[in-house]
Amino acid sequence: MLTVIILAAGKGTRMKSENPKVLFSAAGKPMIDYSIDLSRQLNPERIVVVTGAGAEKVREHLQNSSVEFATQKEQHGTADAVMAAIDFISDKGKTLILCGDMPLMKYDTLNNFINTVKQDIAFISVKMKNPKGYGRIVRSSNGSVLKIVEEKDANDNEKKINEVNTGVYLCSSTELKKRLMNINNNNAQNEYYLTDIVNGGAEAFLADNEMEFLGVNDRVQLSFASKILWKERAESYMKDGVSIIDPSSVYIDLDVIIGKDTMIYPNVFIENGSRIEKNVIIRSGCRLNKAVIEENVEIKDNSLIEDSFVGAFSSVGPMAHLRPGSHLAGENKIGNFVELKKATMGKGSKASHLTYLGDSELGENVNIGCGTITCNYDGFNKYKTIIGNNVFVGSDTQFVAPVTVGDNVLIAAGSTITKDINTNDLAIARTQQLNIENKGKEIMEINKAKKNSKGK
Repeated sequence: MLTVIILAAGKGTRMKSENPKVLFSAAGKPMIDYSIDLSRQLNPERIVVVTGAGAEKVREHLQNSSVEFATQKEQHGTADAVMAAIDFISDKGKTLILCGDMPLMKYDTLNNFINTVKQDIAFISVKMKNPKGYGRIVRSSNGSVLKIVEEKDANDNEKKINEVNTGVYLCSSTELKKRLMNINNNNAQNEYYLTDIVNGGAEAFLADNEMEFLGVNDRVQLSFASKILWKERAESYMKDGVSIIDPSSVYIDLDVIIGKDTMIYPNVFIENGSRIEKNVIIRSGCRLNKAVIEENVEIKDNSLIEDSFVGAFSSVGPMAHLRPGSHLAGENKIGNFVELKKATMGKGSKASHLTYLGDSELGENVNIGCGTITCNYDGFNKYKTIIGNNVFVGSDTQFVAPVTVGDNVLIAAGSTITKDINTNDLAIARTQQLNIENKGKEIMEINKAKKNSKGK
């Protein structure tokens, strides 16, 4: 029987924020979630999260995570935090103690640790090039662990030790309870150190990769950890057949699916469960959020696609914006500076530039001319524009919704459409042009004279 305790009660003072440290996102995911997901892979009997500072926010975030909560009412050290969860620790089995601010730890390392150590009290240690800030592992001449010394309590010789405590423990639940009762706060910080449970004998499992145990204490370390996670994730997609030009500048969330032979250019964000099929090209500066992209699509530079569907063999951008609820059936073209909002486009329809289509439903093979706008909002309500199949919309057309356009309609450039148009009709809605002889030259000369007089 395994109980996992995740320590998440720290204030995170160096984050300089009112938000709990463990809720800060590392590579698009709150740090506490990494610890919980890692714990679940071990199939424990229970997972207990010890909260403290910002407890309500942490509990709200984890309310659907099937974890239990303990509360450290005051900050008196790591042993005090574990004591807050003592009622959750069984008298049988083992207890694994993790930190809620270590997002880089890997399952293989943790699983190997659990299956290797033999003693009742064990912990993971690692050798660091720069051990500053970590507790040092003091060993006897025969290599056994004597104690862990926190840096503030270490002497000069102890500070030279580069083997450090990671804060990950595996203990016999019975022995853990026993040793917790014997810890005092006779130290530089007057706190109850969890490291003191090694007094009386403990086993150190020396891990290989110090990066896995980076504890995030400030925003600089958070950025560093995120960069490692982003790159690892990108490289994982590359091994599965996705081409990424620069994996250090692509930011992909964990729940994203990307098909083979997709090409991703630098400075791309793919977020929140987006799904991308095979043979897609995503060029620089794009962000996809809850997007579904079918095969053989090209998303050109600096385009934003949110909660929308892009059908196969379509082209989007550059500088295009698909707002939530947009749906392209396939073989569509959305060009420069085109914005869609709750707009559906049938197969083969296109809007090549400088257009806004909101609350719209377009049929197949519709051509939207440059500068077209659906006027969908009257200041109180939104209204829909419906356009049939094989419609040609001339440049600078405005649809004052609600309005319906039938199939095979031709709309002349510069029209303002306020009435429904029947199938096969030609629609022209322009004011009559009036040319006044010599009036243009007269007005320009008057304006020129005014400018000259002001200059004097």
